[in-house]
Amino acid sequence: MNDRIKDIVVTISFLFVIIVILIANLIKADTEISLTERRRLQEFPKFSINELLTGNFFEKFEKYSMDQFVRKEALRSLKTNIEMKVLKKQDSNNIYEYDQKLIEQIYPLNEKSIMNITNKMNEIYQSYLDETNEIYYIIVPDKNYFVNDNHLKLDYTKLQNTMINNLEWAEYINIFDCLDLSCYYATDSHWKQERLQKVANKISANMNLKLHEDYEEKKIVDFKGVHSGQFPISTETDEIRILTNEVIENCTVYNYETNTTTKIYDLGKKNSSDKYDIYLSGAVPILKIENPNGILNKELIVFRDSYGSSLVPLLVEEYQNVTVIDTRYVSPKILDKYVEFENKDILFIYSTLLINNSISLK
Repeated sequence: MNDRIKDIVVTISFLFVIIVILIANLIKADTEISLTERRRLQEFPKFSINELLTGNFFEKFEKYSMDQFVRKEALRSLKTNIEMKVLKKQDSNNIYEYDQKLIEQIYPLNEKSIMNITNKMNEIYQSYLDETNEIYYIIVPDKNYFVNDNHLKLDYTKLQNTMINNLEWAEYINIFDCLDLSCYYATDSHWKQERLQKVANKISANMNLKLHEDYEEKKIVDFKGVHSGQFPISTETDEIRILTNEVIENCTVYNYETNTTTKIYDLGKKNSSDKYDIYLSGAVPILKIENPNGILNKELIVFRDSYGSSLVPLLVEEYQNVTVIDTRYVSPKILDKYVEFENKDILFIYSTLLINNSISLK
């Protein structure tokens, strides 16, 4: 076969592949949601002359074509396999595998973000809190903290010291030594509730609470976390487990946003795309937990991110009421419409992931 024939064969083969891919994409039904990426995919953009002239149509169409590309998941898996096994990269999109766990490489330390979150906390203190409040905060380390090899990581000492220096009105409860890598899911950034009793005990000791450890552990559902979508060659699977007892079972949870009442564990979420939402129904602006078995006259107010969802149920035992606030979804400026702060215990629960990227706080 001479060079001219080879060139013709290659050209025809290339055109054939392009045409097949084009036809496959045209006949493929659009996918609404990517379960692996946990997000809604781009829909075909609406056409208008204004959208065309401003360039918005083509920008949206590009995102649409990338989201809806045929066999997208297989191509993502192939790309990651090549990066990790052929090119020998340490990570793919800042996700790497260590000891059968998928870990996000959080780096570098964002000092502006730390100052932003401490400023937000100071605003809450100045607006609502006083000498009648006992105030505490914890920092939840990310999984990258526990890996001792060549991966980049935050300066965790500097992060903690900066928080301490800017929050002199609150007591810092250091829980880093209560955790290890086994306390976190293999495929998700969150921690496992069934491994948090040591954390809960340290918090309760510092807050002068008495917590019991008579929990029943129940498996609810298997799941694959957010990192499994970001690192599509992993085959690991996790389990959502809950710790429950009579006190937790008797609690009710009022959702101010939906005006509905549920239980601490929202088992209806086991069929949702994010099964971690089983804990306190997931991302909710304000919740109020009522505990008919509580014995303390004081109430607890918790400012938290998603890590607090699984920890808070282990702290409710002695309180008659626990209010849970997520200021990623509600402005602190309107909290006095819903919450009375006087003579309440206050606990801030924030992860290093949020502290190092606090732009989402209102």
